Amino acid sequence: MAPAVARIRWFFSRKLSFRRQLFLAFSLGVAALAVTVSVATAWVTANHYRELSVAQGLQVTEDLAQRSVLALLYASGESADDSIQASMAFPGVKRVVLFDLRHNAIVTRGTAEAPLLARSLLRWPAERVALIHEDNAAWHFMAPVYAPGEHAESELPAYAVEHTSSELLGHAYVAISKDDLRAIQLGVFRNNIAIALLFALVLLLVLNLILARLTRPLLALSALMQRTEQGETGVQATLDGPREVARIAAVFNAMIQALAERDRRLRQQNERLESEVDLRTKELVLARDVAEAASRHKSEFLANVTHELRTPLQAIIGYTDVVAESLQDEGLDDHMDDLDRIQRSAQHLLNLINEVLDLAKIEAGRMELHLEPVALAEVLEEAEATVRPLVVQNGDQLDIEIIDEAGPLQIDRGRLVQILLNLMSNAAKFTEQGRIAVIAEHRPHLLSIQIADTGVGMSEEQQQVVFEQFRQVDSGAKRRFEGSGLGLAITRQLSRLMGGDVTLSSAPGKGSVFTVTIPLPIKKT
Repeated sequence: MAPAVARIRWFFSRKLSFRRQLFLAFSLGVAALAVTVSVATAWVTANHYRELSVAQGLQVTEDLAQRSVLALLYASGESADDSIQASMAFPGVKRVVLFDLRHNAIVTRGTAEAPLLARSLLRWPAERVALIHEDNAAWHFMAPVYAPGEHAESELPAYAVEHTSSELLGHAYVAISKDDLRAIQLGVFRNNIAIALLFALVLLLVLNLILARLTRPLLALSALMQRTEQGETGVQATLDGPREVARIAAVFNAMIQALAERDRRLRQQNERLESEVDLRTKELVLARDVAEAASRHKSEFLANVTHELRTPLQAIIGYTDVVAESLQDEGLDDHMDDLDRIQRSAQHLLNLINEVLDLAKIEAGRMELHLEPVALAEVLEEAEATVRPLVVQNGDQLDIEIIDEAGPLQIDRGRLVQILLNLMSNAAKFTEQGRIAVIAEHRPHLLSIQIADTGVGMSEEQQQVVFEQFRQVDSGAKRRFEGSGLGLAITRQLSRLMGGDVTLSSAPGKGSVFTVTIPLPIKKT
């Protein structure tokens, strides 16, 4: 069934005209209806004939059983010749067999295999005449043969032994062929098919005339549309044919006129747009060049300014160390607190200048990576030693776990230390009397560093801007925490410079988790 449906779909998917498709669809419908009606009529006729044949078989078998009493009583087949000849004379009767109580055939008329089949059917003997089996070739009937009782009418002659009670003498078997049934079915089917196809032919001829009148203007309109599709302009359809087709042609003409007007306006608009785009492109190119130059000048300015500021700051820090040593040697410890404040302020300012310088280098594309073999444990120890005073100051607990499965790490040591210091100092700054956990995992193709704290945490709005330059979570005039707002921005820029990234997971009052992932090996940019 499925392949046939697929072939029909393929046939109708071909580029056939509307007229042919409609004609073929109607033809298939009429043919299917003719076959359906013919099959249904043949089936009804066959059922009726079957009922008649079964009724006739029951009657023939019962008559044979009643006339075979003498033959079975005396086991004489000659006594049943007349009855069997009368049964064989009925249409369709092809086998007649009389069996005694031992299932032995005493009389057989018809085909040779009848006794064998009838004997096998005796395993289910009927108490009265019945249709006991049906196959493709015939109906099989069986009737018991009883000796007449004392009140039963008997056809026995006067010399026969009289029986006073009914007893089973044997069975009568009759087989009626289905050849006539099949012939009737075939004849009815042929006649119905012939009549239906003749009627369908007349209908198709009438339909062909109607379709020709309907599709001729449609085909002309279709050809006109094809010319329009190929680029021809100014075409107009003739308003003839049926009213519906003429209306379609009128709509087509109106559409062609509207399209022509639209094309004219589009051409004008396109010309204006081309001139405006050309002008805007020149303006954008000029603006881009100006912006790039401004960005380049800004980066160079920041680099030069920070470089010039670092020299005097380093001198201030150096002179402060010398003065502090001299005061300690002379025993003037009263001024040490002032010198310590000068030292911390100068160091803080130097760190800020270094961050601005790093940011300027990254934006200018001048930041370079210096890859070298590094022991991950040593880098973490260095970062821990640097951030330990801030952790102790805030009363925090710092735990570090290292999972190293790949040996030496090929990375820029200074940039990795800078990333760790930014994240660990950030966690220590926003955590008081809490816990900071650092988990560093080094696998052959990935370096993952997770820094989790139990600090103040961040809201969704704060997480949106935490990686932006000069933006802080604790902003405003009354902020509690110090900082320039560049640490996390530089951390993300350095991570991306090495091909990785930094992600954040946080909630207010539940702390924050920063995760740095860097694919390995690192490729220099």
